[in-house]
Amino acid sequence: MIRLFRTIRQNLLAQNRFTRYLIYAIGEIVLVVIGILIALQINNWNNEKTNRAREIKYLNGLKADFAVDLNKLAAFIEDKERKSSSAWLLLNSLPPVTTSEMMYLDSLAWNVFRWNTFVPSTKTIDELIGSGNLSFITNDSIKFMLLDVAQQYQNLDVHTAHMRREYDMYLYDRSVFLKDQFTIFDFDNLVVTNTVLKKVDVSDAQLASLRQQWAVLLNDQAFLNGLKLAILNNRGMRNNCTATVSEIEKTIQFIEQEIDITK
Repeated sequence: MIRLFRTIRQNLLAQNRFTRYLIYAIGEIVLVVIGILIALQINNWNNEKTNRAREIKYLNGLKADFAVDLNKLAAFIEDKERKSSSAWLLLNSLPPVTTSEMMYLDSLAWNVFRWNTFVPSTKTIDELIGSGNLSFITNDSIKFMLLDVAQQYQNLDVHTAHMRREYDMYLYDRSVFLKDQFTIFDFDNLVVTNTVLKKVDVSDAQLASLRQQWAVLLNDQAFLNGLKLAILNNRGMRNNCTATVSEIEKTIQFIEQEIDITK
């Protein structure tokens, strides 16, 4: 093709047809420019297709991570509700008189004291933000939502750290000094069978001692304040988690709409 163009140019020059040569030369330049533009457009299409495929991969990864987080948050919210209600019941309890009452108070204390944390699945969002690949997400609404969810996760982390400090100061430390711990568990069976079971019988002497310990603990102002803080903190955490769930569900909805555009 190049040889053909060169031959035509040489013939036109040899025939002293400059005007036709000029027109031909301009036409040739136009054809070259058009070819370059077509090549650039094809290259852009290929790049857009590659970037879109990568974007869809990220969107599916985010959707999968959020699905896991929704399950975690559902369990976490249930735990916060259990803790706040158990703390309220414990706050309004009297020292136990019978073995069953003591077991009941120990169960309430276990519900309040058992520590759980929410660890979000942030592999995809961390990769997007940390590697600077957030630009692959072309939907600005999804970008802003991802940043909002990341901020929600950070707020939950800060709230958890604050609550842990108050748990240590008002609940864990006070109860360790004032009362025998884990009295509802049969540690002999745990050592022998590696199975956690609750005790069935408690001696009269141990029951009398535990009654006195519970009486002291339930009249300890620091411990009572700790129960009040547990109610407030767990309720507040529950509300924050509920707001996070709503934000995640809205983000998933936008992600699914964006993925459906490609189908």
